[in-house]
This record gives sequence, C-alpha cells and structure tokens, in this order.
Amino acid sequence: MNELLWFLLPVAAAAGWFAGKRNQTRATAAWNYANNIHKDVNLLLSERTLKPDELLDSLAETDGEAADTYIALGNLFRRRGDVDKAILLHESLLNTVKLEPTLRSSAMVALAQDYDSAGLMDRAEALYRKLIASNPAFPDYWISLIHLHEREHDWAAAIESAQAMKAAIPPNNKTIEKADLPRRLAHFHCELALRAAHDGYEEQFGELLEKALSYYPESARAHIMLGQRALRKGRNDDVLEHFRAVEAARPALLPEIIDDWFAALRGASDPQALDDFIEHIRGRRNAYSVIRTTRDVIAEREGEAEGDRFLKEQIVRRPSLKSLRDWVHDQVQVARPEERENVQVVATMLDQVVEEKPLYACRVCGFNGNVLHWQCPGCARWDTVTTIVGIEGE
Repeated sequence: MNELLWFLLPVAAAAGWFAGKRNQTRATAAWNYANNIHKDVNLLLSERTLKPDELLDSLAETDGEAADTYIALGNLFRRRGDVDKAILLHESLLNTVKLEPTLRSSAMVALAQDYDSAGLMDRAEALYRKLIASNPAFPDYWISLIHLHEREHDWAAAIESAQAMKAAIPPNNKTIEKADLPRRLAHFHCELALRAAHDGYEEQFGELLEKALSYYPESARAHIMLGQRALRKGRNDDVLEHFRAVEAARPALLPEIIDDWFAALRGASDPQALDDFIEHIRGRRNAYSVIRTTRDVIAEREGEAEGDRFLKEQIVRRPSLKSLRDWVHDQVQVARPEERENVQVVATMLDQVVEEKPLYACRVCGFNGNVLHWQCPGCARWDTVTTIVGIEGE
C-alpha cells in the first residue's frame, strides 16, 4: 500500500502541474484575445485610412470564437456606413485566418453584403455564386443572388437564378415557399415585356406576358398589361376576360382599370354585358374612382338624376375625403351668390387635404406614395403596394 502511495504522489504532482499550466494557457489566450480585439477596434475606429497588413498579426492568431466577433464587428461598420472598413476587416479575415466551413461561409456572406453596399455588384455576385457552388441546396444564398439581380434590373439573370433555385431545392422547403418564386418569375417576365414593348417587339411582348401567367396565373400585372394590349387591338371580349381575372386576384386594383373596362364593355359582343357590370358595381363596396366613373356612365345612359342617385347611395356606403371634396365642388355651382365664396373656400381647403394624401401604401412596411409600384421601394417585396381605400383614400 505504501509503495502504491509513493508511486501516485509524483503522478498527482505532475497532473497538478499540467492542470495549472493549461489554466494559465487558457487565461493567457483569453487575455491575448481581448487585447487583440481591443487593439483592432481602436485601429478601425481611427479616422485614418488603414492597410490590410495592420490587422494581419492579430488576425493570424484568431480562433473560431474571435472570428465570429470580427464578422459581427464588420457588419456593424457596414450598418453605420463605414463600408470600406467592413470590407477591409472581412477581406483580411478571409485571407488570413483558416476558418472552419460554417464560419468561412458567414464571412463570405458578410463580405458579399459589404460589396453590395459599396455598389460592387460584380464582386458580390461572384461571392454568392461561389457560396451556391459549395452548397446549392441552401436557399438563402439563392435568394440573396436574386435580390442582387433585382436591384441591378438584370431580369434575364434573375429568371435564370430563380429557375436554378427551383431545380436545386425541394419544393416543400419552407424558405423556398417564402421566396414566392412563381410571383417573382411572373414579374421578371413582365419587366422584360415592358422592355420589348419599348423596343417595338410587339409579338415578344405578348409572349413574355403569357409566360408570366404560366408561372403565376393570378398575376394581376400580367392580366392588366394583356388587357390593355387587347383593348388597343379592339379585342374587347379578351379585355373583359383579363380584367375579371384582375378583380378576382386583387380587387383593390379596380381603379387602375375601370376606364378601360367600360371602354371594352361598350364594344363587347354581348350587349347585356354593360348592364350586368353596372349591377355588379351596385352590389359591392367600391373605391371612389370606380364610383365616380360608374356614375358618369349611368348619367350618360339614364340621365343625370339617376347618376346622382347612384353616387349618393355609394358614397354613403363608403364615404371618403375625395367624395366629400367633389360634393363640395358641386355645391359651389348651386350655392346662393352670398354663400358661394364660403363654399369655395371649403372646396379649396379640401383640395389641399386630398392632394397631400398618398394614393398607395405597402401593407408590409408602410411605404406610401402617389405611384403604383409593383415592387415596394421600401421593403423590395412584390405586390404589396396597393390602393389606399377608406376615408383618406379611395
């Protein structure tokens, strides 16, 4: 027993020495890590222009935990507008440190975002394609690449990437569902159709819009464009078919097409179609532009009194500032001479109020304006900007 005890004592002493040495090494590493981070943050926060080799010494000793910190630090610089420093940090990290695959991918994504923010789209695209080549089944890389094509208005490349994404990723993937590729592909083809129309390629214009509907049959934009094309060609029944599809998919867009819809109804092969449509309008709550246009059609066919009766019924059902403004303007004409000036003042005030109100708003981010954007300038989502309906809108 005593012999065993004498044997174990040196072993215990050696174990204690190694344990102490290891703890000391860990403490030293932690100190070096904190010291390097502190030094590099001070360098990056300085106002002078930095060179890559100023970061190389400390980055060469960086482990995985520190690399995460450097990536986050670079992202912080990018968000506050110091894109050059973000690029310097992320490039130095990728060129100097041997990172494990997950961290390396994170650093590459961060650098691609830096390039994007700096307007270096070709470099950002090259990085995203490199990431996709390393892991084609990861949807976030594809989505970032498609967003890049959208910002560049490179619709052909966007179509190619969206189709490749569909082929590479299983359709039941939740991320690919959120990417809403059918809707995107429809809009990309609509954008190409606009270019074709601008360049005078009428046949290609129609083919691209039909292709858009093959990806997303509910595309209100494609139906509107095809309906307007059919109206120009005098194919009124085709116009009605496309506009009915618009109303079914996005009824809030009816003010955009109501004038063309009535124009097509006047030339439709079915003489009853116009009466049926007016009855359809009577039975629903409508935007004010729809009410006003329909009122004028009724007045033209059945007299002013019947048109005014329809108008009053509709604006009581859905009141708005626009309807109040138009009613006050009508009262200016019939007011007694001594009251006319006061009524005109109210009409002018309402004109100013209505003019200051936006016509459209994004239901996701709240962006608003007076132009219908198919892709929201605020959040870059498709089909989220719509007509404002209610007291302050239509």
